[in-house]
Amino acid sequence: MSPRAAWRLERLGFTEVYDYAAGKVDWMAAGLPTEGNGTHPPRVLEAMDADPPTCDPTERVADVVALVRDAGWTTCLVVNPDRIVLGRVRLDRVDVGSLASVEDVMEPGPATVRAHEDLSEVSARMQRRSVDTLIVSTPEGQLLGMLRLDRTPPA
Repeated sequence: MSPRAAWRLERLGFTEVYDYAAGKVDWMAAGLPTEGNGTHPPRVLEAMDADPPTCDPTERVADVVALVRDAGWTTCLVVNPDRIVLGRVRLDRVDVGSLASVEDVMEPGPATVRAHEDLSEVSARMQRRSVDTLIVSTPEGQLLGMLRLDRTPPA
């Protein structure tokens, strides 16, 4: 919001008024709520699973595998205590009985998408590239969820 609009709200009696300098798109990319009368096409945020399996880089692969499988997933997202995405472990690409740390076998810096992106466009891109999951994060890299192609509407 502009400083002028913020000043006007303060004059009307609002006490918690902030100038979000990063802008509306950054706000939506972070998965934060929006309001308005207009309609928009379905967004990634509306179809993502907000609770995919996560693990700490220091955990052992063998310990993580059972938890991930029991949850019905094939991937574990490696995050730090602030939920910043560090990497991913795909169960089909590791020795599932390994005593190695997750950090030793993870794929660092996986691709991510933003919550506000058009769901049909992202789904079509996933199909073209034969990708079955995509990580959804904020612009700062904080995990919001995971989009699974098998749970998105056809493009």
